[in-house]
Amino acid sequence: MRNEKQKNNILHISRTMDIGGAERIVYQLSSDLQDEFDSVHVASTGGLWEPELEARGINHHKIQDIDSKNPLTVLQLLLTIYQIIKTNDITLVHTHHRMAAFYIRLLKLINPKLVHVYTAHSIFKDKLSLYRFSLKNAYSIAVGQAVNKNLKDDVGVADSTVIYNGVILKQSNRQVDEIMKFDGIKLGCIARLSEQKGLTYLLDAISLISDENLRLFIVGDGEFRAELENKVKELNLEDKITFLGYRQDIVECINSFDFCVLPSLLEGLALNVIETFMNGKTMVATNIPGINEIVNNENGILVPAKDASAMAQAIEKMATDPLLREKLANQAKKDYENKFSYPLFLKNYRELYRELKGETK
Repeated sequence: MRNEKQKNNILHISRTMDIGGAERIVYQLSSDLQDEFDSVHVASTGGLWEPELEARGINHHKIQDIDSKNPLTVLQLLLTIYQIIKTNDITLVHTHHRMAAFYIRLLKLINPKLVHVYTAHSIFKDKLSLYRFSLKNAYSIAVGQAVNKNLKDDVGVADSTVIYNGVILKQSNRQVDEIMKFDGIKLGCIARLSEQKGLTYLLDAISLISDENLRLFIVGDGEFRAELENKVKELNLEDKITFLGYRQDIVECINSFDFCVLPSLLEGLALNVIETFMNGKTMVATNIPGINEIVNNENGILVPAKDASAMAQAIEKMATDPLLREKLANQAKKDYENKFSYPLFLKNYRELYRELKGETK
């Protein structure tokens, strides 16, 4: 049982609190499980979620980039994180980045009572020795089966477990005027604009579709945006593709789409797929780990990664068959409720935290 005089303060460490699935999970855990702890802290370089954290009474500590390899920065970060833990009587640290786990592994050498939880949000094949060292004596969580396999087979973590990410179900029937003013089939892609999302292959796929009654709307931003916009011009697709940029009204965007597409090359567990299913829409997606444990032939269409022709064919099939879209979308909604719902996500992490704090379930 918990000693009522003992402090239970948690620190989440993330690289940023900006756009990204892992950052969103950090916000959800820190805010919606706030009642499990005496105080909740987040350390990162900061970003879009900072005001939200402040509004929820969560302490944010701005630190240098934990991914930095500069020796001086590494030393400064080690000291900074040590001070945050010491000053705020942190008893449990939940890391969401490999280098964050590395820092806590070192700090546990001088504070062995510190409880360390690590959530693996992606699959990694590099720097495995350092990764293995960082996760020693940590409670390792994987966001999906593919990530868990990576932890067990490549990193050598024997007792990792899976807790599927969940997203908050926002109730809204509203739609986005900018999308709805197009009368044809509205295809949505919600993704960070980075190379690993495979968006160049999606643009190639759209170039293969002759139907003028279809338009692609890309929701998201990132370092790859300029390159993608240039490719749209090169392919003369300005009339078939719209970049909507970063949006907060994701549910309203999904409501406006007939179906979605995700051409990723690498995923841990794709939150945007879960969001799509949550709102009762189906999708065409690449058949890769991190997606194919959500999308299957009963709730969507899977195509090989980097195959623009196969993607184009699948998009055309979905676009021209409303009965198929409806059938797949209905199953997608059921699969979300049974496996990826937000209450289930919170329940699993709540039970984990209580177990680690020594409380009865």
